[in-house]
Amino acid sequence: MDTEKIEIGDLVELSTKKLVYGGAAIAHKEGKTIFVYGSLPDEKVVARIVRKRKGIFYAQTEEVIEPSEKRIEPACPHFGLCGGCIWQHIPYKNQLAYKQDIFSETVKKISKIYDFEIEPIIPSPEEFGYRNKMEFTFGSDDRGVYLGLHKRWKFDELTPVAKDCLLIPEELRKIVAFVENMAQGEAPYDPRTGKGYIRFLTLRWSFFERKALIGITVTNLIEKEIYKFWFEALSKEFPKNIAGGFITINPAGSSSQGKYIHLFGEKRIKEKIGDKIYTISALSFFQTNPKAAKSLFDIVLEYAEPRSNDTIWDLYCGAGTIGIYISEKVKSVLGIESEEVSIEDAWINVELNNVKNNHFIHGRVNTVLAQLLKDNIAPDTIIVDPPRAGLAKKVIHKIVSFAPKKVVYVSCNPSTLARDAAEFAKYDYILKKARPIDMFPQTYHIESVALIVKK
Repeated sequence: MDTEKIEIGDLVELSTKKLVYGGAAIAHKEGKTIFVYGSLPDEKVVARIVRKRKGIFYAQTEEVIEPSEKRIEPACPHFGLCGGCIWQHIPYKNQLAYKQDIFSETVKKISKIYDFEIEPIIPSPEEFGYRNKMEFTFGSDDRGVYLGLHKRWKFDELTPVAKDCLLIPEELRKIVAFVENMAQGEAPYDPRTGKGYIRFLTLRWSFFERKALIGITVTNLIEKEIYKFWFEALSKEFPKNIAGGFITINPAGSSSQGKYIHLFGEKRIKEKIGDKIYTISALSFFQTNPKAAKSLFDIVLEYAEPRSNDTIWDLYCGAGTIGIYISEKVKSVLGIESEEVSIEDAWINVELNNVKNNHFIHGRVNTVLAQLLKDNIAPDTIIVDPPRAGLAKKVIHKIVSFAPKKVVYVSCNPSTLARDAAEFAKYDYILKKARPIDMFPQTYHIESVALIVKK
């Protein structure tokens, strides 16, 4: 087929090349670039064009004509339809190798920085069942109500994957199946019509305690005692695994966030990383793969090279996890976080671990840094763990204004890490080394730690 006439929905035969950040394999046809999902490098496939954006075509593999010798049978029967895992057809050792190459290429290409060390990727201790948080959407079909994830490319269509999802531990899959059974007769929210009221199931799990917080998001509070009954029934069925239950009220949008109402049991669970114990509340941020988080924290500690008289600032500190982890090695740690619920957990966590040298400020990082500049105080090292969007230029400008000896950058997006490393370089802060860590097996996502030092 002449690619000049390619349209959404067309089937095209393609020969794929390398994998890129985002999880797709690149293919070229008559000068056109096509990102092919569900493929591997060096395969011949038939793929359906599903999207075109800024001159780039996106396609989903429908038939593999000449498979790569690396291709394996996915463990999940929903692979290819579900929008969750996209790399289950790749052996884990090869996933790691691809992520190493993608990380290196992405950071160098975007930052235009080439003279820095990239250390070998650290694998996750678990390939499956590693997630401590998952959110599923309620849906329905002629078989009844189910819990699922959105289909790839479809915001308004679901795949009933939840009770089979291999990214969560077995205990949570059993809990999901029980919730599905209780939900029969309820009315799942339909984003196309705006009808229905039950929206999401949120699961937060402690591998340390083997307990879960269960959350249900609804469009409005119909009878909260109904949902309290659900949590009581769950606790009776799984007496060792249910810590507490809550609901959030969110009438629209695609998020489970909203007005929080605690209904049952405990408000928090506890997790252990290394020798530290952390509390996790229903809405606070915590690393999704806690077994791999220890490796991440250890690399932060290694890159920071803390001394006993050092002052550390931990920006976007969440529940204070990294600062508490390194607290014994330094004089003091100041954590800054905009989410109030995370700050509440952080103060609980310092008490839980008998840490005396951690302090926290609740506020937007840029605003708090502006005030600290006026106070004429400065740290030895700054640790940053920003959202996927990375750091704003104004935040980078304020960071370098304090003239820290080094910045340890925890990133969940190599593209924004690279962009920010280039911005730091304008102020003579040089990217010295970086190390990817696989926190999300079966997906293209890459966590990393980078060391940026003052020239």
